[in-house]
Amino acid sequence: MSDLSDLGRFQHDGRTAGAWAELRRIVPVLCAVAYPFLLQGLSWLLVSLQGSASPDGAALWFAVAGSLLLALGVMGAAFAIERAQPDLRSRVAAHLAFATPSLFVGFNNAANLVHSPQIATIAWTIFWAAIAATVLAPPASRKPAPIDAEAYRRLGIAHGISASLILVLFIAPHLANHMTGVLSGPAHIEFMKQARQLYRAPAFEPLLLCLVAFQVASGALLVRRRLRTPSDIFASLQTMTGVYVGIYFVAHLIAVLGARYAGTDTNWNWLTNNDHSMLVSLSNLRLIGHYWFGPIAIATHLGCGLRLVLRQHKVPAALADVAPRVGMAAGVAVSSVILVALLGARV
Repeated sequence: MSDLSDLGRFQHDGRTAGAWAELRRIVPVLCAVAYPFLLQGLSWLLVSLQGSASPDGAALWFAVAGSLLLALGVMGAAFAIERAQPDLRSRVAAHLAFATPSLFVGFNNAANLVHSPQIATIAWTIFWAAIAATVLAPPASRKPAPIDAEAYRRLGIAHGISASLILVLFIAPHLANHMTGVLSGPAHIEFMKQARQLYRAPAFEPLLLCLVAFQVASGALLVRRRLRTPSDIFASLQTMTGVYVGIYFVAHLIAVLGARYAGTDTNWNWLTNNDHSMLVSLSNLRLIGHYWFGPIAIATHLGCGLRLVLRQHKVPAALADVAPRVGMAAGVAVSSVILVALLGARV
């Protein structure tokens, strides 16, 4: 009887452990699904306490802090779970969940293009239900890597060159442009007039769009192959911020190209409601995380890429590991200045 009791207890413990393992695989999915509803709950709480949806005073900064903490919670859960998952599907789901702040904005931007903003949350729930079903589906036969090691190396070099061009042609002047917003709206617009002569020049804008398209497509291939092998914390940080950057760019382009097609000048006044604030109401907080985490992901991803190059050139690990840390710190500083400016604060 004792042996049978021990066997039953062992089987029960095994089933419980298996159930927890399955649940752990979809924790990032559950966090991503909950994100927009948690934002709505935060909005409702702030509006109820303040008595209005006006984004000013203490309510504004509680909205900023709460939005960023919710986004960090989802991203942190995704990062922690991804590193513990051995299978490709779970790791891909965690990477997508890590990009939740910008991915949700992308869903809303696409819904706005068809003039049906209400479908964004419905589509969001359906999307993540499909991801969860894919993660929990029986494992498929392992397929060979999409590209071999030599092609992967060459594609990585091309990806790095493309990233350097995008950084020079667009990202650096664009971020510097947004930082001038903390001085004044007119200062931002004046800077933009000069910067646009570079990245909107007839010779450069088509090239820039092609580079961005190549960057997203090549990045997807590189990440797909990288996720088939174990990774350390910096490798995971590189792939997860890379996915975030790709989604951030796509979400941004959907909004900008949609507005330009409608004849709207996508300048500082478009972004900040005529130099007031990008946050017109406490009822809609999704842009806060999107705009704060985007530049941080870009700077961190660049730092991780530099770390990889340094390690390939036999630079000691302790020194090479400084690059992503510096990139992240620089991204936080730049992003914070930009977010404060977007919310209407001025120096």
